Amino acid sequence: MITTLKKIFAKKKPIEDNFDFVQEVNDNPNFVTEPAKILQILKAIESDSGFCTIELNNSDQIYNSHIIDVQEHKKIIILDELIPHSGNQLLQQSKQLKLTTYLNNIHLSIALTDLTAGHAQGMGYYKAPFPHRIYYPQRRKSPRINLTTHKMTFQGTSNRTNFSVGGTVIDISRHGIGVIVDNAIARIQRGDQLNRCVLTLPDHSKIHFDLVVRFSKPYSNSRTKLIIGGHYSEIKSSKEQKQLEQFFAFAERSEIRKQKDT
Repeated sequence: MITTLKKIFAKKKPIEDNFDFVQEVNDNPNFVTEPAKILQILKAIESDSGFCTIELNNSDQIYNSHIIDVQEHKKIIILDELIPHSGNQLLQQSKQLKLTTYLNNIHLSIALTDLTAGHAQGMGYYKAPFPHRIYYPQRRKSPRINLTTHKMTFQGTSNRTNFSVGGTVIDISRHGIGVIVDNAIARIQRGDQLNRCVLTLPDHSKIHFDLVVRFSKPYSNSRTKLIIGGHYSEIKSSKEQKQLEQFFAFAERSEIRKQKDT
């Protein structure tokens, strides 16, 4: 059904996103309010084609949906019907929702109002006007680079539960990292500190630090993995700080070259 609806609301062109998008969002650490940037985020979410989490003000249940199309000239978003289907009647009553998702491993939240239901070829959808702002809850002083070509592992220990935490680093900045944690039983929460952390760089050198957790959410639809993000605290030595800076600069240059080649 998703494929059919996407054909009905045919996409105009592919999205070029990633590094430039992250850089722009970083200019406003809490809210994105410029129309051009809002459009860029919406198109990137559409291109990602993943499930978005939907919350309604007249229900305690969590629903899922997709952004099917972003109509730039009409300033309208087309959303698929909600799953489970029981949410659709509630949405038609409230005509508003909160959409959350991850884009480039960054947690985003969008409030949509004045939704109207429609049908095309027997399939339901919703139209919503562009939001005036998008909430971006992380305060970052430098862009994060997606680590698509560099394998890096992470280990640490929660100061609250004393559980060991291990996982794969998915993005990095000069001030912090994002990690897919392999075991959700560690119950990492926002505000936790992970002590005795070890970040293993691609050249096998190790960076030692503590990590202050800024966010923690289930990874995709997995019940066994988390995605966490945080900032470094007390890197062990100036030598390791320099090694980390050198790697980040290398990864940043690689990402810029990749964007220019696409």
